[in-house]
Amino acid sequence: MKRTALTIILGLVGLMGGNSLAPAQTVYPEKSLQLIVPFPPGGASDVVARIIGGELETRLGKPVIIMNRPGGGTTIAAKEVARSAPDGYTLFFSSNSSFTLPAAVKESVPYDAAKDFEPVGQVGKITLALVTYKDNPVNDVASLVAEAKANPDKLSLASFGVATVSHFAGELFKSSAGVKMVHLPYKGSAPAMNDLIGKHIQYHVDTVIAVKPQIEAGTVKVLAVFSGKRTPYLPDVPTLAELGYGNIDFASWGAVVAPKGLPPAVRDKLSATLEEIINSPSVIERFTKVGFEPGFMRYSDWAGAVGKETAEMKEIAQRAGIKEE
Repeated sequence: MKRTALTIILGLVGLMGGNSLAPAQTVYPEKSLQLIVPFPPGGASDVVARIIGGELETRLGKPVIIMNRPGGGTTIAAKEVARSAPDGYTLFFSSNSSFTLPAAVKESVPYDAAKDFEPVGQVGKITLALVTYKDNPVNDVASLVAEAKANPDKLSLASFGVATVSHFAGELFKSSAGVKMVHLPYKGSAPAMNDLIGKHIQYHVDTVIAVKPQIEAGTVKVLAVFSGKRTPYLPDVPTLAELGYGNIDFASWGAVVAPKGLPPAVRDKLSATLEEIINSPSVIERFTKVGFEPGFMRYSDWAGAVGKETAEMKEIAQRAGIKEE
């Protein structure tokens, strides 16, 4: 009996000692996260990312730092994320401007959107608008088209980056309207909008998020939107389709992703948290005020979705003459 009792005690001591030497289980997240945005502060993506980042910070209990990395038509930031450690501490908020459009118009892209990222979830979309400065005598699309046809390659049409959704939409408009305008790419929405207000450029394609505050401030006016139906954020503005310029329904959808190889448990936690954020009534209200249309979606086949849309965009690019600059 004594020997049996001693054996049991020694066994328990051994188990306790073994447990004390085992590595402690870590709970994600242990430190601050960074949410990288491929545009400068002030643009539509930046506005949405800061709302999401703030909500992630509250729910995860760790700081979420917004890192703006503009340039290269969003490919500089995307490349940085693709090469980051897949540990859940580097996230990327972007759109089709990073994931499908560059491969549709560039001979080479420094990452593979279908293979180098782990989707956390799509969060919604933003309608695009064709705008000009407030006191431009041109007040509608028909007048713009007439002016552009009378002065080929004289008028400027800006975008917030080469091969971004803004650039793509602008080229689709020019192709549909049969006009030639000079494309002026910027490193983000804010600098392009500033130059439009300053009358350094004549026309610009931007998101309703960036446009709406300027309308309220009386600095710009909207000629049309790139959607299948009128947006509730600008209900008095016609669509290009209803004006007779083709069935142009082209939105900027946004998604949060991480580098490929993210641990499933971390991915699932981030996805569940992001879904909770996007479905929160208070967040929906904030998004609605700025013109973002929230809608969470998990990707069952990220590579398939990216590949399908990239092929569709390549076809449009060839038809519209969109080329890498």
